[in-house]
Amino acid sequence: MSVDINSISSESEPLTVKSNSNNELKEDPIKCNGYWYTLLSKVLPCLHWMPKYNWKYLQCDVIAGITVGLTVIPQGLAYAQIAGLPVQYGLYTAFMGGFVYCILGTSKDVTLGPTAIMSLLVHEYGNKDPIQAVLLTLLGGCIQLAMGIFRLGFIMRYLSVPVVSGFTSAAAITIGFGQVKHILGVKTTSSEFIPEVIETFRNIPQANVWDILVGLSCIALLLLLKLANRTTTVYATDRKWQCIAKRFMWLVSTGRNAIIVISAAAIAFAIHSQHIKSCRVPDCLTLTGNITKGLPPFKPPEFTEKVGNTTVSTGTLVSRIGVGLAVVPLMGFLESIAIGKAFARKSDYNLDINQEMIAIGVANIFSSFVSSYTITGSFSRTAINYQSNVKTPAGGVFTGFLVILGLALLTQTFYFIPKAALAAVIISAVIFMIDFATIRRLWQVNKIDLIPLAVTFLVCFWEIPYGIIAGVVLSLLLLLYPVSFPRIQVTTVSSIADVHDNKQCLVVLVHSGLDYPSAEFVYNKVNKEASANHGVVSSVILDFQHVSNFDYTVAQMMEELSEDLKRMDMQLIVISAYDYVRNILVRVAEPGSIEFYKDLDEARSVGRL
Repeated sequence: MSVDINSISSESEPLTVKSNSNNELKEDPIKCNGYWYTLLSKVLPCLHWMPKYNWKYLQCDVIAGITVGLTVIPQGLAYAQIAGLPVQYGLYTAFMGGFVYCILGTSKDVTLGPTAIMSLLVHEYGNKDPIQAVLLTLLGGCIQLAMGIFRLGFIMRYLSVPVVSGFTSAAAITIGFGQVKHILGVKTTSSEFIPEVIETFRNIPQANVWDILVGLSCIALLLLLKLANRTTTVYATDRKWQCIAKRFMWLVSTGRNAIIVISAAAIAFAIHSQHIKSCRVPDCLTLTGNITKGLPPFKPPEFTEKVGNTTVSTGTLVSRIGVGLAVVPLMGFLESIAIGKAFARKSDYNLDINQEMIAIGVANIFSSFVSSYTITGSFSRTAINYQSNVKTPAGGVFTGFLVILGLALLTQTFYFIPKAALAAVIISAVIFMIDFATIRRLWQVNKIDLIPLAVTFLVCFWEIPYGIIAGVVLSLLLLLYPVSFPRIQVTTVSSIADVHDNKQCLVVLVHSGLDYPSAEFVYNKVNKEASANHGVVSSVILDFQHVSNFDYTVAQMMEELSEDLKRMDMQLIVISAYDYVRNILVRVAEPGSIEFYKDLDEARSVGRL
């Protein structure tokens, strides 16, 4: 279903006027019998939509691209602060991804560029060093590209929703509180979360009243404009002036970051130009300051770095990045794929995960040639792209051109942007990243999953990679627990064959598959039940109707169990087993040690019960 720009109501859940049009990207691609075309279209997904590109698509893509561009420029400046890099690096990061993804991407909605979470990771592993951060972009892109070529996208399955939710929430709090110092107009020297919190509170007496006023005002206006977007749904009964007003309100709400930042810069510039003695800039406001003018040179990243009279080698730079070479590419891919899959479901088209990994990897490699730090998919800008009725990935091209235009012509005006305004943009975005919804759903559905979420959340405040690793390990342990300790239900039934002796049969129903970790548990459980009923039970029946996996270790355990039961004058019987389970047991066990029946009725019919 297509999305009309008039019908947008919110960034995350666009509401639309009833529409009977089909999604454009769902149309069958151009049929071509050429083998080389078919092969090339797998490598270059743009060949699926380029042959049918038309004027209507161009109009929609231009509108969406410019709208996203007006959002990414202030966000890029703000996110560079999180990454600990000069603010122009946020803009260097914002344009190349759109050009590359247009050719290699499989989602019409995803926009690549700087994000809050990735900026935090770059701050962690880039060490506030532009050369190290750009080298991380190149190496991370190569890793993502290799993973895509070798189709290793399945690795991301081991990052469960609770782990991702815990990491995202911790990152949101870390990012948000890291901007409080800019709202207060104070400086801190700590880069770790807890020391930075303590230092920020200690410096409150030195807070700048004007920075606080600008920062809080910007946050309030940004949140009000975000809420105003909920009133932009267009109904069939609306009058013309209502439709125009709602369209205008949508444009204002969508471009709120740019509007607030430009307004704050204009106020700062007005104060400066009027030379107000009681409030001189930069005496009263903390400004962004000088920004390197123009586009970055297109060149390979530096593999060494000059520090004073010494040269830092490539090996030293890579060792400083450390586990960031694993964390940054994986989290970048995870963030982009999660966003892409969400919007692919909304628009009813398919997302090729391995091709997406290739696209992100190549985009990072090319971005490193323009001094970019690591890029990935942005949820907020992808939502704007989707709501702007983008038709193809070409929307990212127009976003890129707008950012290049800003770099070429507007860098001098960025001098007057208050840091408090950029901090407000970040805070108003990340407060909605704290994932209360997932916590609430886990509490209602499966409380045990709150454990890896809580552990990931808490440990990430100490070290992000340790938090993710701890969450993954706990999730795997929770996954292995039912494999190692399967649920077993034990009941008794009367034995018709031994009715005069009042003998009974023990029925053991296994509720899951059996693999080698569970062999000892099942063996001990059945042995314990059989021993407790020695002299009363004539047969032990294992009901395998739910056992879909089975391995050699369990089969060997079954043979030992049959021998133990035989010493207690009990027969081991297996019912409702799949053919391949039965075949394994027949090959491993001694002939006649285990009897097999279709179900209890068949066992009764032959006189075994």
